[in-house]
Parts: sequence; C-alpha cells; structure tokens
Amino acid sequence: MRIKKKKNSSRKIRKKSIGSLFLLFIIGFVSGDLITNAVLLGGEGGVHITIIYSSEKASWMTVAYNNFLEEWSREHPEEKITIEMHPYGSSDSIISILNDEIHPTIWSPASSIWMPFLNTKWKDYTEGDDLVKIDEAIKIIYSPIVIATWETFNQTHAIRSLADIRRLNLDPSVIMRMAHTDPRLSNSGFMTTIMALAAASEKASENLTMEDLLNPDVEKWIKEFESSAVLYGKSTGFLSRYMKDGGPDSLNIAFLYENLVSDISNSATGGKIIAIYPEEGTLYSDHPFCVLNANWISPEQRNVAEAFLDFLNKRDTVISAMRYGFRPIDSTIPLDPSIFNYESHGIRYNISVPELNTPNSGNVLLKIPDLWYLCKATA
Repeated sequence: MRIKKKKNSSRKIRKKSIGSLFLLFIIGFVSGDLITNAVLLGGEGGVHITIIYSSEKASWMTVAYNNFLEEWSREHPEEKITIEMHPYGSSDSIISILNDEIHPTIWSPASSIWMPFLNTKWKDYTEGDDLVKIDEAIKIIYSPIVIATWETFNQTHAIRSLADIRRLNLDPSVIMRMAHTDPRLSNSGFMTTIMALAAASEKASENLTMEDLLNPDVEKWIKEFESSAVLYGKSTGFLSRYMKDGGPDSLNIAFLYENLVSDISNSATGGKIIAIYPEEGTLYSDHPFCVLNANWISPEQRNVAEAFLDFLNKRDTVISAMRYGFRPIDSTIPLDPSIFNYESHGIRYNISVPELNTPNSGNVLLKIPDLWYLCKATA
C-alpha cells in the first residue's frame, strides 16, 4: 500500500516522503475485516455521515448508534439520515484518509496520540489547516493498557511490573510466552513500547529523549523484555481472543486493553485471565471523537455528527459503555462495582498505579517503532 497524491484541485499537493513512521505502518499491513453498518431513516436521500472508529469499541458503538437513530426518528421524523459505521485500526485509518480512500465525518482513533500524527501528515500533503481540531475533540471513555496473565501463572511468579517480565525472561527455569501487537500497526503495541522504554530508562515517559532511544543500556533492556515474544499482531482484539482460546500453553503474558480482559477473563480455555496494572505506570487509551475539519463535510453533515456526539456524551450512554469494560472520563459517574470487579471480570475497581503520558517530543514518537524493530524477538 502506498499513499497516493490527492486528486482534488483544492488541495495543492507537495511531493514529500511520508516519513519513517508511516513507512513502518505500511510494511506488511493488510487491512482487517471491515464491518459496515448503515441505517436509512425515512427512505432515499437525506444526510449521510460516516463514522470511522477503533475496533475495540465496536460493541458499544453499535448499541449507541442504534439508540441514537431511534431518538433521532422520534425527534426529527421528517429529517432523513444515513449513518455508516466502519471499525478501523488507528494507523490504518490515517493511511486510508491520506490515500483519499475514506472520508470520515467523525473519526475516533484509540488514543489522542494519533491526532497530531494525522494533522502533521495531512499538512505535509496539503496546504490546508489541521484536519483535527485537537482542542475540540470529545473524550468520553478510556481504558488502560494492562498486563494480561493467567491467575495461576501469577500466583507462582508474582508479576507486578514490566521489570518483572524482563526478570522472568532472563530466568532459564521459567517458560515465557509473551505477546503484544506490532507498534507499527496497532495503538496498544505502540503504547506498550512507550511503557517499556519508560521502565528501561527509569524516567517519566513524557521526558523520553532521542538520547534514551540511542542508549545501549536501554536497547539491551528492551531486547531482554522482548525476548519471550512469540506473536506481534495488528489487532488487540485478535490477540485477546488468541490468548483466551489457546490457553496458557499458547500465551502466558499479553498486553491488552483493560476492557478486553473484562471480556475474556472467565470464559478462557485453561483458567481465569486477570489484569495486572504495572507498578511503573500505564498509558490510557482515551478514544477521542473528532468531527473532521474537512471540505467533504457539509454543514448539514456536521450538524448530524455533532448531535451524535452529544448523544454519546449523555450520561446514560456513557454508563452503557461500562458494560463493555470502559471507564467514564466524567468522574461524577460512579463505576459499576459488578463490572470493575476482580472476581467476575479480572479487573480492579481502582487503578493504583501512575498514569503515564506520551513523550513530548514528536521525533521520539516517530522513532519508537524503529527502536522496537531493532529489539524485537525474531523467533
């Protein structure tokens, strides 16, 4: 796959390299299954909007948009709308937007980390303004990156941190099979690598520098951390199902979103899967919702998109997201203790470890996949 030049004459294209990050994203990338949900209210015509969102929130998004359509039909019986829904990997959606292959009205990657990436590459290829107005993004739910492991495995090995995983990798008496997604292709793998770099350098993740990435001791630490990896996939959802179905003999450690652990905890082959919140801290996927600042969006489409985001942000809609293991960003909404429950879902009510932040340096962010590629397991 390559990024094509725009055909729209209103976008004057510069002939520039797409940069190392997106070259890495494209290498070996094959798009996952595409699910499209389209509902037409009132017959032909009307306002059509397209929503592109990260796949791990598909179940909640499907319920939410059905409920929104019911409300819209009651309140606007004469106004016809079509909503088309597509789950995409965060990096894949960026590539497809830049390739002029998709034209979202609403774009919702897994994390805010992708918003400046899209703006930077968009401005490299057009003379327009930012495609995403970052300060206008709506954030409703979040899910931390956790260490998913088997309860019995953890009872023996007492994993509390990323450093513990590295320690076990260096112990020849322990059989380790670890996995996370490819950071070139997947948000969770990218965040896992940032967390590992912060642990290796023993500094706050937002303060990581190019010197840290070039430090031989940091590189050695990352190689030791990655040494037990048996799988680098492109989909965090697939990875969670692989762990659940394969049992402890296939994987004993995976880096997943907390909400995915909630999904598989007590339905896994081979025992209970639990979430470990690493002592060094964790990054949160905050799932921003953005109405794009794009010339393909009409005022009427923008109005429908904003109405949909207002609906998502309603208290009842946010509460419904908890059924799928997502935490509300609105701190006035209490967590459901039956869901954020170790016994029933393998996840904790309270997160007692620090919240990490993404590196402040854009150059560091761009080079993180390069370092991972040098350090990744080859078996």
